[in-house]
Amino acid sequence: MRGYETALALGKRHHAEEAKVALAALLHDCGREIPVKESVEKARAFGLPVDFIEAGQPVLLHAKIGACLATQKYGVTDPEVLEAIRCHTTGAETLSLTARIVFLADMLEPGRKFPGVEELRRLAREDLEQAIKTDLRLYHQPRNVTFRVAGRTFVLPAEDILCAESRDHGSVLHTTHGEQFILCPLSQMQEYLPKDRFCRCHNSFIVNLFHIRRVSSRTIYLTDGRDLSIGRRYMEQFQDQFVRYLNQN
Repeated sequence: MRGYETALALGKRHHAEEAKVALAALLHDCGREIPVKESVEKARAFGLPVDFIEAGQPVLLHAKIGACLATQKYGVTDPEVLEAIRCHTTGAETLSLTARIVFLADMLEPGRKFPGVEELRRLAREDLEQAIKTDLRLYHQPRNVTFRVAGRTFVLPAEDILCAESRDHGSVLHTTHGEQFILCPLSQMQEYLPKDRFCRCHNSFIVNLFHIRRVSSRTIYLTDGRDLSIGRRYMEQFQDQFVRYLNQN
């Protein structure tokens, strides 16, 4: 209940409606009632879309499932409370006051330990808007890659993408959970991927620098055991960007 108490304290400080904050905080993890191994089936039964990342890591579905359970099992209809439950793990800059408080409380409850947590707690007490922006920028935003192709929106955790490969006039995203073909040329795919994390290393490949295990003169060895060639025309660019990445991390 530590997250519940943190949410109530933040809600009181920022003049949020106590009843909404209390209900959202109490039910924000109700999706964990569903065993992880049953999460994909349950999500689909609720009519929720399940992407291949969520299929590989079903625990990611608990927030969306929780919002459905809150309505079906607990009779919750307030859109702010449901939004707070649904978005408490991902956040967003446009959330309602209730959802912002529950999101930050989940991140900052007693027992959480990560670099900068005390500064973020101070910021959450003094400036909720700035705390949200700082949290998303430092701890959430880099994780997600969002792009829209042919009317479909894809949201993938950046750290799960090993590399992107040009294939059949589109791109294959090789991830830690499998492959996803997207009808998007590699040159366009490069525009969607964070430039401080991903680098073009070959006509056919963009590599996630985070997943590089080692580099030889012409070959990149990734953490999953695969290797990628470094194209001659991309050699200097790759070396410069990889060195900058190592220095910053």
